[in-house]
Amino acid sequence: MKNRLLVLAHRQELLDQAAAKFAAVDPTLTVGIERAGQRASGAQIVVASVQTLKGARLAALLPDDFYLIVVDEAHHAVAPSYRRILEHFRVFEAGTRRMLVGFTATPRRGDGQSLGDVFQEIAYSKALEEMIGAGYLTRVAGWRVTTGVSLAHVRMRAGDFVESQLADAVNVTDRNDLVVRAYRELAPGRRCVVFCADVAHAHELAKTFIAAGVCAEAVWGAMPLNERRRVLANFHEARLQVVTNCNLLTEGFDEAAVDCVLMARPTHSVLLYAQMVGRGTRLAEGKKDLLVIDVVDNSGKHKLAGLHQLFELPDSLALKGHDALTIARRLRMIAAQMPWIDLARLRHPDEFDLVAERIDLFRFEPPAEIADVTDFVWLPAAEGGYRLPLPKGDQVTVQPTLLGDFEVHLHGRKAEALGRAETPVAAVRLADRVIEKRDPSLVRLLDRDAGWRDRAPSEKQLELLRKLAIPIPPGLNRGQASWMLAYKR
Repeated sequence: MKNRLLVLAHRQELLDQAAAKFAAVDPTLTVGIERAGQRASGAQIVVASVQTLKGARLAALLPDDFYLIVVDEAHHAVAPSYRRILEHFRVFEAGTRRMLVGFTATPRRGDGQSLGDVFQEIAYSKALEEMIGAGYLTRVAGWRVTTGVSLAHVRMRAGDFVESQLADAVNVTDRNDLVVRAYRELAPGRRCVVFCADVAHAHELAKTFIAAGVCAEAVWGAMPLNERRRVLANFHEARLQVVTNCNLLTEGFDEAAVDCVLMARPTHSVLLYAQMVGRGTRLAEGKKDLLVIDVVDNSGKHKLAGLHQLFELPDSLALKGHDALTIARRLRMIAAQMPWIDLARLRHPDEFDLVAERIDLFRFEPPAEIADVTDFVWLPAAEGGYRLPLPKGDQVTVQPTLLGDFEVHLHGRKAEALGRAETPVAAVRLADRVIEKRDPSLVRLLDRDAGWRDRAPSEKQLELLRKLAIPIPPGLNRGQASWMLAYKR
């Protein structure tokens, strides 16, 4: 096997960026690009367009010449166009010494397909919140702007809105005026990327910004390359405040100075939403934070993606300019210390001090998707997945991985991995079997239908609740009191 390296990407900007970065790190390397009229004959580093690499062109790249295949934006790797190339290089054959490595900021696909179909393990992973907390990405604040537009009639296709119908619904004068007004009132002077429903919407919004005295231009996929470069260069030099676009700047656009992302294009896809937010999360000198403005229409039966999903905030919570990570951490602290509180009633960050008085006791029932396969008091976990409280502060968790399966862990006095499963149902069943086998005496304690749970709290429980300053709501039973105390020990 020889020492050539192949980098796969699907956008022109990604190809150019990859080639430039290799050249910057080691100018002695020979770097070639395989796309359209360009060939990488003999280059040590081959940066190739997925769309171009097929037929005789693919056959000319001999598998045994390459020791490493790298996939940029690796969430695309499960697509047939990528699989065809990877199969040519025999990366899936048993015993191969050829390595496949993928990089992506959005590892979960919108269609639910698992990256585990292509990749075997996660070598390194950092969540958005971790990257922000560690200072590698900028802080994110948010505003939600509500419109009077209804999306009830807009149909869905492949997990998101039908683009033409969506554009007809949102590309209207009153809504466009509201979008521009939101920028001028909430983010004046910020370097802003606006995501639109289609090309016509991008043009109309750019005109509306200009009419309001804001320097703006639109970019789109079919725009001549030299014109697009001119617009983005003006944006980089701050001669433009706003750039509007449709499906163009979601990947491969690395302008660190962007400190406002305006979502004028509603989406059902959390993946697409995360990519759009990611255009503004890079650090830059003098950059305080990224301000995300969500333009929220009346979605009816549709659940729109938003900052609440990226930071696991209640759907009802409007940040009103507050820092998303700070609010998320505070919510998580409350959930860990008082998990019986229903945070879904929180409407505004200023209501934190009132939340304990406004909520009801948590219902002691497993989430609907696992309720029929377990008798135990499994509960949803704040970080995703499920948790099962055990005596003396221990707990078992079922958590999703980035490869699409689920890990079962024991936490507390002893930390232990209990296994993995392909589905949450199988993972919960696995955890239940382990518990029943290791300590059958726990079954009665964990059974959600056990008779003792409906009895009135014992005097000892009430005394401990008062000592720990835990409110005692009317109707509290012994099972609920036991669970509340378990989280305070």
